[in-house]
Amino acid sequence: MAKFWSVLSLILLLGGAVWWVNASYNNPQQRTSSETSGSETPASNDHKKEVHATLEWKGAKMQSNHFEYAIHNDTDGPITLPFRSGQRYEYYVRDGKGQLIDTYSKGKMFTQEVTEKVIEPGETYTEKIMLSPLPPGSYVIEVESVSEYKNKFKKIAKFEVKDQE
Repeated sequence: MAKFWSVLSLILLLGGAVWWVNASYNNPQQRTSSETSGSETPASNDHKKEVHATLEWKGAKMQSNHFEYAIHNDTDGPITLPFRSGQRYEYYVRDGKGQLIDTYSKGKMFTQEVTEKVIEPGETYTEKIMLSPLPPGSYVIEVESVSEYKNKFKKIAKFEVKDQE
């Protein structure tokens, strides 16, 4: 019976710790100003004073299908991207008919860690995205940060894979 209570106590303790970490990320009143500065876009159209993402295709043949996904901090202060696991981004590749072909997380496991990436003013955080070989055709890739601000940094690009020459 003592073993039962020990196991139950451990489960409750771990559950409380997970709840506390989750609550601290979901409660905006507990965040520092540097954590929330990345989620807000200035009212002006001055692109030099915002945080934005880019997605650039770096290959045109089956063996070189890769993209660079970058988050640029053009503001005057640092921004913090909080992550709840070792995964930093997710992508979805669809064919010309809109059928889902591949995702980054498919078949992968990520460390369960709460971390953050601080992007200083003028700094760019870049991830190289390597796609599996694809047959010739038209595709769409959607990439997003899996941080709290994933919708802000979502990028979509069309690309075409050509026959090898």
